[in-house]
Amino acid sequence: MIKVARRVYIEGSTPEAIFAALSDPASMGQLLPRVQKVELLNRDEANRKAKLVTYMGLGGIFGTIRCEGDLTWVEPREILFSVRAPVSLETRWSLTPAVNGTDIQATMSLDLAPLLGPLAAFVPVQQVADMLALELESALKAIAAKMRAAPLRERAVAA
Repeated sequence: MIKVARRVYIEGSTPEAIFAALSDPASMGQLLPRVQKVELLNRDEANRKAKLVTYMGLGGIFGTIRCEGDLTWVEPREILFSVRAPVSLETRWSLTPAVNGTDIQATMSLDLAPLLGPLAAFVPVQQVADMLALELESALKAIAAKMRAAPLRERAVAA
C-alpha cells in the first residue's frame, strides 16, 4: 500500500464553499489532473453516498482506466472516494475550519496488487508515491485558485 498526504490552508474560504467545489462532479476533472471524465451513477442524499465512475489517464501501457467506486461524505467536513477494482484507491478530503479560512488535509492510498498481481512487488514505490503527491498538490493548488477566484466572480456579477 502506497499512501501520501498533503495539507493546505486556504484563507478566506469556508469548509462549505470548498466542500461544494470538491463535490461537484463537473469540476472534478479540472481539480484532479488525471481525471478525464466523471459519471455519477446514483446519489443517495439521505445516506450521504453515491456511486461514481472516474476515467483516469495513467499513460503508458495502462492508458485510461475506468474506476467505479463509492463516494461518501459528511457535509461540510469530509469526502471519501473508494475504489476496489481495477486498483484499490482511496482518496479522502478532510476540511477543518481555521481562523479566517479552512485547512484541507488530502490523503491518497493506492494498492496496485489488484491490477498487477505479483508484479506489484516490482513497482518503484517512491516514484508512485511522488506521482500521487504531485496529483494531490496539483489538486490543492487548483482548489485554492478556484476559491480565490470565486469572490472575484461574485463581485463581477454583482457590479
